[in-house]
Amino acid sequence: MKKLCVLPLAAAALVLAACSSEKPGSASPAPSAPPAQSSASSAAPTSGGDTASIDPCSLVTAADLASYGTFKPPTNESAGGARLCTLNKEAATVSETLSIGVGVRDAQGLDSVSDSGNGKTTGNVNGRKAVLAPRPPGGCLMALELGPSARVDLLVAADDAQKACGIAEKVADIVEPKLPKG
Repeated sequence: MKKLCVLPLAAAALVLAACSSEKPGSASPAPSAPPAQSSASSAAPTSGGDTASIDPCSLVTAADLASYGTFKPPTNESAGGARLCTLNKEAATVSETLSIGVGVRDAQGLDSVSDSGNGKTTGNVNGRKAVLAPRPPGGCLMALELGPSARVDLLVAADDAQKACGIAEKVADIVEPKLPKG
C-alpha cells in the first residue's frame, strides 16, 4: 500500500528526468501587466525577459487549488533541468492522492517535450502555445511556452492519467495569466 502513495511522486520525478535535454538560447518575453490576483499569491515578474527570475511557487498556491482539497506547504527544489515547486494534497486514501508540480525551464522550449509513447497534443491556453502529454498510469504534463527556448511545466500525478490531464488543463488556466507575455 505504501508503494502506491509514492507512485505519483515517482511519476512526476520521471517526467522531469525524461525532459532534460538542453537547448541553446534564451527566452525574451515582453513585459506584461500585473495579473488580477490577490497579493496573497505572488505574481511572476512583469518586466524584463529573464525567465530565471520566475518563482515557480508564485504561479500556483494551495488557495488556488482549494477545490481539490487541502494541500501541504509547497516544496522547492531543482530537478531534471527545472526549478520545481510541488504541492501535495493531504490525502486519507491512495485514490485521493494528488500532487501538482510547477517547473520553470529556462533553457528548454516546447519542442523538447517528450511523447513517452502515449501521444502529445499541441494547442494553446489563453492564446499561449501549449503541449499536453499524458504519462500513464497516473500522470500528465502540460507545458506552456515562455519563449522559443523556455517553458513552464505543470506536472500532475493522480490516480489515473485522464484525471491528471483534466486537472493539468485547469491548473494551466490558473498559471497562464501569471506568466510574462511574449
